[in-house]
Amino acid sequence: MTNHALLDLDRLPRLFPHGVARTAELSALGITDEHIHRCCGPDGPWRRLPDGVVLLSQAAPARTQRLQAAVGVAAPGAVVTGREAMWLHGVPLPSRGAIHLLVDGRSAERNDGSVVIERVRRLPQAQWRRGFPVVPLAKATVDACLRTPSFGEMRVLVLEAVQRCGLTVDSLSREVSGDKRKGIGALRAVLAERNASAKALRARRAKQVVALAGLPEPRWNARLATRADVHLGLVDAWWPEVGLAWDAEIHDAWDPRTAAAAAARQARFLGAGVIPVHTDPARLAEHTEAVAAELRAVYDFAARTPQPEVRADR
Repeated sequence: MTNHALLDLDRLPRLFPHGVARTAELSALGITDEHIHRCCGPDGPWRRLPDGVVLLSQAAPARTQRLQAAVGVAAPGAVVTGREAMWLHGVPLPSRGAIHLLVDGRSAERNDGSVVIERVRRLPQAQWRRGFPVVPLAKATVDACLRTPSFGEMRVLVLEAVQRCGLTVDSLSREVSGDKRKGIGALRAVLAERNASAKALRARRAKQVVALAGLPEPRWNARLATRADVHLGLVDAWWPEVGLAWDAEIHDAWDPRTAAAAAARQARFLGAGVIPVHTDPARLAEHTEAVAAELRAVYDFAARTPQPEVRADR
């Protein structure tokens, strides 16, 4: 070792994320191969891992250390995806199978059972979680699903991402759009099943709110148009007797993507004399009584306004 006087081995783990280093990095600090070999011996303070990676302790490698070792053997710029990326995003999944990394199209691939390094034409924008570059949660979930042979396990992965981290089925559906990899049909079936279940739950909650508000039964899932057949929009509930339209995102996301489109939609309704109300699904679930009171108040207000000349088709 060349600069023994300057290097404190007890402090060395602090120089490396998660206490994992490449032998080349240790050599660059002036530590000789002989000294590395001795430190990785039975009585040494370190442990040698595959691919020229050294764990700077004798303990069994922790999950983050195995991840750091995997990232260390990939090309610069690699990002974590699949189950490990889901875990880094906060989904409480046990480690299972190979660690899945993505690299750009110029880098080397690898698949040895412990690490899968996959080339992609365009790397997703990395997000940093617990000190690791990871793909967005929707991408991580799709990649994890496509590397499990079980339809039931796909269900579990999707459910965990949705319930634990608030991932939407819509975002997963956008992620699989145009994907032609093996297993994508099964994943689309899981998403369709989950979407149907979520719609049914939102429909039940909406009906509970209407009952709690003491309102008459509306026309559900109505298409509103003027008498001249000018389309106004689709709404989840419509009370023609007072001209009240309610969107609770029961069937599809109501958000028209942009603030300008949302303002134009509201202007169409108001211009036709319709009183529009929108309720976020999360608020519908978490503040049911407050939503019911608000809906009752708006209904009473709408009852005092002129009835619009609007027709509704299912």
